[in-house]
Amino acid sequence: MSGAKRKIRRAKQKKVKKDIEEKMFMFDKLGNKCLACDRAFDKKDKEQVQSWSVVVREKENKVNLYCPECWNKAQKIIKEFAEFKQSDN
Repeated sequence: MSGAKRKIRRAKQKKVKKDIEEKMFMFDKLGNKCLACDRAFDKKDKEQVQSWSVVVREKENKVNLYCPECWNKAQKIIKEFAEFKQSDN
């Protein structure tokens, strides 16, 4: 029985390791500017790393990077559109 448990545990560990490797590969695709406004992004700037938004599109094998200002504008537009759609019904 313990052999089966070990086999299951190792399979889980292997899957977790694979997931981490895939995410690290996608991190290499991270750009150096905002996709919307072309504002420069510094991967070494702690404040920027914590405040900028990253959108990963795994199916498209793409990583999009947005500065806080563009991200907030997009979120506001999405919210307004959702409210408009609700009031339209």
